[in-house]
This record gives sequence, C-alpha cells and structure tokens, in this order.
Amino acid sequence: MRILPISLLAVLLGSSAFAQQTNTDVTLDGLSGPVKSVASAVTQSGLKWQQPSGPTMVTPIWCRDCEYDPDGWKTKSGTAVEGKFYGENIELRRDSSGNVVERFFRDASTGELHHREKIGPFGKTEQWVYMNGKLYSVSKFTYDERGHVTEWLSLDPSGKQVDRSIARTLEDGTVTERAVYGKNDQLTWQQTFDPETRMEHFTTFDDQGKMKLQWIASDGKLISFWETAHGASQFGDNFTEPAEEGTVVSYHCHADLTCEQSKVHYEFLNGNKHNPLSAEWRDSDGNLQLAAYFDYVVDSFGNWTQRKVWVWDPSMAQRGLYETDLRTITYWTK
Repeated sequence: MRILPISLLAVLLGSSAFAQQTNTDVTLDGLSGPVKSVASAVTQSGLKWQQPSGPTMVTPIWCRDCEYDPDGWKTKSGTAVEGKFYGENIELRRDSSGNVVERFFRDASTGELHHREKIGPFGKTEQWVYMNGKLYSVSKFTYDERGHVTEWLSLDPSGKQVDRSIARTLEDGTVTERAVYGKNDQLTWQQTFDPETRMEHFTTFDDQGKMKLQWIASDGKLISFWETAHGASQFGDNFTEPAEEGTVVSYHCHADLTCEQSKVHYEFLNGNKHNPLSAEWRDSDGNLQLAAYFDYVVDSFGNWTQRKVWVWDPSMAQRGLYETDLRTITYWTK
C-alpha cells in the first residue's frame, strides 16, 4: 500500500518509530552503532539539476549536525553555519526505570520552547506545539497492542478538533485503511487496501461530503481514475505505487482521465534503505530521463563519512558532480 506524499500522514505513520524497544533516533537518522555526534559539511558544485515532483532521488542528510545520548535518543538537532548552530536542544526526562517519558525541544539560540512530547511504550502519546511562547496546537496519538498508530487527533489551543486521522494495520504491518477527518469530523479523504484481492481505493471529498476524486489500483497498477472537471491539479491526482523490489511507479493524472506514468528504480548501499547507490527515473517507454548516483566512504560501523552525488539528465553528455558531503562521526565508548 503506497504512502501518500503529505506531512500529516508521514507523522501519523512514522510516530510509532519512536518506540523505545525498537528504533532509536540514531537508527531513524540512518546511522548505526553507538553514535555520539554527527557534524556534516555539504559542498554543492553549482551544477543545475532538478528532479520533477515525485519520489526523492537525491536523499538529504537525515541529520546535518546532531548529538545523541548513549541510548540513541537525540539531544541536539540542526545545522551549523560558519560556527553558529541553528536548531534545537532536546531535553530528555526519564522515569525511575530509565525510560524516556517526556521530551522538550528548545531553540538553541533563544531557549524558547518549540514543542514538547509525552512518550509512552510505543512512541509519543501527546504533543504540544508553541509559537512565540503561546500554545499553537495539541496532538494526541493512540496505538494498537502491536504499536501501530490507530488514531492521531489534532486540536487547536481551545481544544476544538482541527483534524483526525485513523489507520488500520494488520499484524504483519500491512495498512488496510487510512482516513482523515476535518472540522466537524467531516471525512476529507479515505484510502483502503484489501490484501487478499490486492485492490486499493482512494477517494477525496469536498466540504459537503461529495466525491471530488477517486482512483482504483489493482496490485500496484492503476485501473480507473475519476475527478471533477477543473483545470488545476488537486490532491490525489499525483501518487506513487510500489512495484517490484526497489521500484516505485508514479502517476500524474488529469481531468480528461489520462495519466502519465513513470518509474524510479533504486539500488541501496545496505539493508536499511537509507543510503541509495543509484536512482534512475524512466518514462513509460523505459527511456532514462533523470538519474542520481552515489559514491560512499564508510567507517567500521557502516556509516558513511564521505558521499559524492553524481546526477544526469538528457541535456548532459555525461553525469556531473552535484554535491560532495563530509561527515565527522564520534561514538560513545564504554
């Protein structure tokens, strides 16, 4: 089942990754081993290259300049520019058993509280976001017995619902339903997946509950598409579907019911799929349209300390150097 390209769903489905018994901030940032700190230097060549909307081909450095505690929890996150750090300091509070139960994120320059979180056995259970010292929003998270997020409720400072997201997940991790409800609990969009038939339905609705857009896919292949007639693109008419291993198919559909199709294929440095070796974007006829290639130098823990990014598009005779990244990584010792 594909993942919709919106920040709301990314937080909804990703929040369970903070589970204290499974992943840590170190692993979420694509690192391994007892990492204490990471300091990055990025040098761009000035080569003009840009990918279209869709799957990311040149992945960013997940955390440019960060620090972690011995358990892998992040204590500092941001970017250092000419000796000045821009980002957040993160205060961890633990219970009598040593489990992290609360986190406070403060501006590294001013000390102002940006947000705070309560942490449960599966991840954050509540989150408060502040702007200019005032409460801006509140979020509450619910999990099933296996640690999958089942509901994310977003509230304004007065406690009124802004939106509510739900997810239904099978024991093996397969997501069978996602839906988002707005104010007054009006359904905004819904996505369902039947693992037996491999049929997937996606539908969006207007403020009156009328259908705006719908598509149906079978085993990752689009079989129908419909949307209300209008000229502008709308949410849901650009989406991706997983295909064979390491490949995603992108669809860009229009009101005349036609859909442009392309594929991006990835090869990875290691099993966690954080670090690609290559990403190639091809059109529906298989012609290469865009490409990115990566060279790494890795340390004894398998973390890269140097990365060179090479890119290509049809205007180039050969691939060109796009970016050179250096990382200094320190580790906790016993």
